[in-house]
Amino acid sequence: MDHRNKLITKLRRWKYLLIRLCSQDKILIYPCLALITFSIVISGCSLPSNQTMVTAEKRIPSSTPFVVSAKKSIPNSTSFVGMGLSGIADWSTQLPFLDIFKLSRQWITQCESRDPGCNSNGEWDTDESRLLNLDKNGWVKSLPNPNAPPKYTRVSTLLLREIKGRYPSGKYIVLYDGEGTIEYGFDAQKDKAASTPGKDVINVNSEGGGGILITISSTDPKKTGNYIRNIRVVRAEDLALYTKGEIFNPAFINKIKSFKNLRFMDWMQTNGSQQKEWSSRPTPTTASYALNGVPVEAMVALANKINAQPWFNMPHMATDEYMAKFAQVVKEKLNPKLKAYVEFSNEVWNWKFPQANYALKQGQAKWGKDKKDAYMHWYGMRTAQMCNTWKNTFAKQKDRVVCVMGTQTAWQGLENAALDCKYWVAEGNKSCYQHGIDAYAIAGYFGTSLGAPENTKTVESWLNEPDGGFSKAFQQLKQGGLLKNSSDSLADNYNSFIYHAKVARKRNLQLVAYEGGQHIVGHSGVENNEKLTNFFIKLNRHPAMYEIYTQLLNDWKKAGGGLFMHFVDIGAPGKWGSWGALEYVGQNSSPKYQALVDFNKNNR
Repeated sequence: MDHRNKLITKLRRWKYLLIRLCSQDKILIYPCLALITFSIVISGCSLPSNQTMVTAEKRIPSSTPFVVSAKKSIPNSTSFVGMGLSGIADWSTQLPFLDIFKLSRQWITQCESRDPGCNSNGEWDTDESRLLNLDKNGWVKSLPNPNAPPKYTRVSTLLLREIKGRYPSGKYIVLYDGEGTIEYGFDAQKDKAASTPGKDVINVNSEGGGGILITISSTDPKKTGNYIRNIRVVRAEDLALYTKGEIFNPAFINKIKSFKNLRFMDWMQTNGSQQKEWSSRPTPTTASYALNGVPVEAMVALANKINAQPWFNMPHMATDEYMAKFAQVVKEKLNPKLKAYVEFSNEVWNWKFPQANYALKQGQAKWGKDKKDAYMHWYGMRTAQMCNTWKNTFAKQKDRVVCVMGTQTAWQGLENAALDCKYWVAEGNKSCYQHGIDAYAIAGYFGTSLGAPENTKTVESWLNEPDGGFSKAFQQLKQGGLLKNSSDSLADNYNSFIYHAKVARKRNLQLVAYEGGQHIVGHSGVENNEKLTNFFIKLNRHPAMYEIYTQLLNDWKKAGGGLFMHFVDIGAPGKWGSWGALEYVGQNSSPKYQALVDFNKNNR
């Protein structure tokens, strides 16, 4: 193919990216429209008849079943896989803690039909959580008198909600301090005969699917300040282990122990985090970790437990004091043989997340409203300042800190604003990457185009193929060429890796992937297409996904990539994606999970 046709092919791929960028309304609209128009005109040109492109369609006929080859990962000690941990939630199938109350939902304010002002059927949620009288750890200190406002007279929370059969049935022990009455519902029933004050025994049937409902119907009845608090819910068979001081579920530890890097972005609830001051952080005694994130002490304990290097994400509004004190805890408590990765927030260029808009506001306040790219310059500046803070805190041990600066993978060139941060340099500072930054981070996702609205009819037509559409889907994932405006095949990814590897080498930085893996999920309305959702889930479970993942990682390594953080460890599949390498903590393995484990075995 001559240079002209190469240009045409690239422009066809760029067109879709340009449209996406312009739609964000964060770059100059007129130059953007001009570029789109140019790309549409040029990409509409046809190739010469003697330069027919060889597509994936021609390489493998649609009737040919997809065969999993025996390809193995290429040994190389510089590339290895870490794991991002899925967020803490009452509906999570990760189940990382022995005390499952740490997964509980925010308190729900409720009233019963006999309460004055309550509906005749009672009210599941009176929407008065803002009126709760909570202590510093989130425990309810008092309940209103039924004859006085507000309306609620009890509070409830949920554990293990709507994950039918994905957590163990059997006997659970509920430990608590204080006086009052706790009631149970949905999948749980109290064994009154076996229960004593401060220790309830409940029998749980996970096949019910409703989860465990815990209701505090009275607390501190003597008005002495001895309210119900410090509720812990532990499987009876794990109680001895928990009593000895163990924090983590052995089944969870068994699934993640082969990954020696753990990214805590979702455990810290980084996206849209409201944490700013160190005094507002979650602590080990916080009632639930599902509300404001997991405390640093617990994350460090997990890293030490499996001898893994932690990757922390500093909240975008965090003060320098917050960062310094966080770093001090890590320095003191993390195994001194382990390094700590640290990143400022997450995807500060992603307009779906509040931190992007916050960064733009802060950047424009500092450098001018006319600076449309101020958010990336501000992100670069705060990353540099964060790195300075962490390394100064670690002092003589600063080599234990790996500072990470990321970029939007698809927008090649955007990284320069953060790395070089010319607006900040103009104030007399060095380029941002020169402030101790060690690693340059991108994402390594593939398959997004399968869930795009413009490709729905094409992908649905694949389902009528003799093999149910798997051959076509895996052709697209590997080589592309079957869907409109797609540039997210493994082949496309490899070219992207090459580009970013050059960026990293130019500045003497490590190339790492902060997230990566399959991105096969419906979006922009397609998430509601049940037929495609089911197909995407089956694709993720297909044995051929082992080879796809192995090729992704081999390509990453071949391009010069180092640490690759898979997104994520464990999560139930559904309309919002099949992100988990495993679907639930009790699952033995899967093609994706096994590919990740095997790659590490061959690259240690």
